[in-house]
Amino acid sequence: MEEGLVQEIIKEYLQFHNMQASLKSFTEEAKPPKQRIKEDDIPSMPKIYALSKGEAAIAAREALKEKQFKLIEKNYNIVIHAGKQLLALAIDATQKLENINIMKEATDVYKEQLTRYNQLFMSDSRIEEKEALEIVGEADLKSLKNKIQSAFKNREFAGLKEQLAKIRTAALAVSPKHRRKIVEVIVKIDPFAGHLVWLLKNTQGSMKINILALVSVMVTIPKGVAATLKQNYQQIIIAFTEILTQEAPGSLGQRFVLGIFQKMSLWNEGVVSHLVEQEAIQWLTKEILERHILQKEYMHPYSLDYGSALLSSLISSHSGLLYLETHQSDASGVMQSLLEMIQAEGVESCVIIHLLISLTSMANDRFAAQQENTGFNDRISEFVENYSVKSSELENEDPENRKIILDMCAHLFHPRDQASSTLNTSEVMEFNAKKHQEEVRELEKKLDDENEILVFECFPDEVVLLV
Repeated sequence: MEEGLVQEIIKEYLQFHNMQASLKSFTEEAKPPKQRIKEDDIPSMPKIYALSKGEAAIAAREALKEKQFKLIEKNYNIVIHAGKQLLALAIDATQKLENINIMKEATDVYKEQLTRYNQLFMSDSRIEEKEALEIVGEADLKSLKNKIQSAFKNREFAGLKEQLAKIRTAALAVSPKHRRKIVEVIVKIDPFAGHLVWLLKNTQGSMKINILALVSVMVTIPKGVAATLKQNYQQIIIAFTEILTQEAPGSLGQRFVLGIFQKMSLWNEGVVSHLVEQEAIQWLTKEILERHILQKEYMHPYSLDYGSALLSSLISSHSGLLYLETHQSDASGVMQSLLEMIQAEGVESCVIIHLLISLTSMANDRFAAQQENTGFNDRISEFVENYSVKSSELENEDPENRKIILDMCAHLFHPRDQASSTLNTSEVMEFNAKKHQEEVRELEKKLDDENEILVFECFPDEVVLLV
């Protein structure tokens, strides 16, 4: 720290209080600034030196924040510019489709969406809270509720598709910081009014997708989960499970259901218990993750991310661990598969993190036999050695995810270096598994924070199915 900074602070103080005589005396008597003051000496010096050090730190942080803000603003302008260019290309392509008079219904959908995006890009702004609550207001939601009740009573869906699409489009356009209020309004009105199971079984195409999307919006908060499940609890879970297991791998419906179940699993242990009993752990492992990671079939990235996240939630739960403990053969199969998948080529880092969380949950004495049969410790060690080298060579590897993965392995698994430790590997793993579960609970509290941003899913390929 510089001596001159302290002198400048004193001068500013004297000037501010118009203490001219003192200022003159201080200026005459003050010694020229010496060399930098060592931080170790500051505690033994007058308090103003410590305060000056804090002032310098604040100034440095403010300068850094200003620099970061300018970088964000620059990147924002780049994104807006790129968005406008892509929008122009999309408009041109849509006009050409319209000119050759094919896919008219699809073209109309494209035009409607492009009009909305054009307004957003050209205004460089998002819908604000007041307008958002007007667009997704109680009147529209009550209208949707009435149409659903009418559809259930008369077995026909006139106007329901358009009303669902209108609310969905408006919700997606709302600024993320205002989305919680929108969700609370939707939950308050409860548009499905106990008819959700019937709707899921009797709708298809874009109507069904928009129903799933609206449910996915509702379950982003605990109240929404409770409202969705308050009637026909088991039937609702079964209806979602049928969509999950019967639709094509990576389909839109399957993606939305994976998101719905993952959000529900954070707030409702009953959902977790039901999924575990329905062998969802085995199904997710084989039909979502192994299909892509081991069998190299294409799977939508969202399905991989949320499928692996849901798997880790189920395995880490009390119900999941109890189930695996009493189904030893299934536990062996799941552990074997997880160990194979973390070593496979081309696995996204977010998926690896979820797989490691699952393995961490099984890293205790209850699964000692499975660990021995699968060569658990050696294979974890091998993974760490390979990943440490491989990930450093990948240009597109998320450095934060890489750090998380290596930290998890270092602190959760402690491969090959535990011989001299007073704790055995299993004890270390179990201790850290509990620590991880505490961190998950902290994350859940954070997710319930009213200031946290909520994410509403929307996929680029939805337009194909909307026609």
